[in-house]
Amino acid sequence: MKGEIPMEPMANAGEVLQGVYVDEAAAPGSRNSPQEQRQPDLDMEAAFIRRLCQLLDADDYFGRNAALPPSAKIAKLFLASAADQQQSDFNCAVSPKVRQQVPLLFQAIAGVLEERSGALIQSAAEINGEGFGRALLYSGRIILVLKSLRAGFPFPFTEESKAVRYAVACAEEGLAFMQKYNEATALYGSFSLEG
Repeated sequence: MKGEIPMEPMANAGEVLQGVYVDEAAAPGSRNSPQEQRQPDLDMEAAFIRRLCQLLDADDYFGRNAALPPSAKIAKLFLASAADQQQSDFNCAVSPKVRQQVPLLFQAIAGVLEERSGALIQSAAEINGEGFGRALLYSGRIILVLKSLRAGFPFPFTEESKAVRYAVACAEEGLAFMQKYNEATALYGSFSLEG
């Protein structure tokens, strides 16, 4: 036909014909792709449980719970009961169990980070009676993890699996930041980041 504009060939025609067609919706990094499920780091989970049990044992002065397996020890000494959770929800005040969970959790995470990185990691966690506060993990001048606590969220933990997942996510965040910091300062040191 006269005056018809010729169509351009498909950009991926060669790839389609060769069988290397990639579905863009399923490609990693695509906005349309479903969130990929990450496999849990079992070594880090075991390290966190071990560190948390060591902290619970240190607080158990007479060793009454020393013979308990780790899961039972965590359930008895660390996890909040349904009554503790309702107490926090009912009067907008933080239960004593939550005030106990916050520093223990972040001290255990700091221990895991020390094992993995070889650096001295410190934790500082504070929470007021209304559940507002902060928790940070740091090494020297470097803040590795900073979490704001609003109305106690995500505390209180009532299930071991949720506490372990949260702790492993915090530890992975801290390790990733430490690696990025070490790469950025490898050539000129930490003064290269100031400005």
